[in-house]
Amino acid sequence: MENSRKAVTLTALAALLLTLAPMANASTLTVDLNPQTQVAKVNSLSATKIVFTYPANSAIAKYLENVSSSESLNASFTGGMGVRELQGSFDNRDTSVAVQNMTVALSYSAKGNATALVIDKTTNLTSYVTGVFKVVNGTVHADLGWRAYVVSGPMDLDMHDHAVDINMVGSMVQDSLATHVFALGFIMSAFGGSGVWNSPTLNFTALNTPLTSWIRSYDANTNTTTFTKTIAGESTFSATFSEDGQNYTMSEVSDPTGVVAVRGYANAQANSLVIVPAPAGSAGILVAASAIAVAAAAAAGYLYFRMRKPQSSGRAVLPT
Repeated sequence: MENSRKAVTLTALAALLLTLAPMANASTLTVDLNPQTQVAKVNSLSATKIVFTYPANSAIAKYLENVSSSESLNASFTGGMGVRELQGSFDNRDTSVAVQNMTVALSYSAKGNATALVIDKTTNLTSYVTGVFKVVNGTVHADLGWRAYVVSGPMDLDMHDHAVDINMVGSMVQDSLATHVFALGFIMSAFGGSGVWNSPTLNFTALNTPLTSWIRSYDANTNTTTFTKTIAGESTFSATFSEDGQNYTMSEVSDPTGVVAVRGYANAQANSLVIVPAPAGSAGILVAASAIAVAAAAAAGYLYFRMRKPQSSGRAVLPT
């Protein structure tokens, strides 16, 4: 029976992870709260796709149809300008939180064909934040009003012995086309002043909705409460440029997902979580549900093999 319970628990956890997994090319903000250490682990996975389209017979198409470039960088920081910029984006919403350190993994790729250049950029920023928890009338509260942050300007970091802006779309385009001067000059002239060019990729403001509107779930086996929110097609940027009767476009679409997980039984109040003792019987309900799932699976298996078993045409023979 114990092995069956473990199997069901592992299956349930796997299903939960699949449910929370972000969609391809989506941005995900994950806040993992630990009341015991009073530290929040904030993982900001920013996935940005920029698409630049052009006529197949244009001069720019000849320069970009065979473009292919990529780069991957990573670094860790305990201070400096990058940490201060992240701290500043939190300060705009809540001055009590403090960034202790952060690690950054940046990767991008650019591929061109006869009609479009597609640039994919992924920034995985993990930071550890304190000052989130407080005790009110003997109850632990976690203030998350700062979570839907945005780094509004360039975020320059020293990565592999040179400064890299990991935030702005324009910087990503420039880095991707650094060796294609003609194409880069054209794009900067056409879109350098547009909203796409100056838009930040570390932007999770779309998730600034009350936690009471997020989907809540509680896992008694791990004693974890999870809140999730997905907003598709948010922050769509698009710009068009015309020259000699030909149209060129640049666009970006963001699909942010938010996941807030806290150890313990928690309820949402606006943008805060209140951590309280789990109601009596919550674990029992989960065990009962697991037992029902096991029984249902066993019954289904029995019926399946019963239907597949050949039917005898004569007298029933009892086993010896």
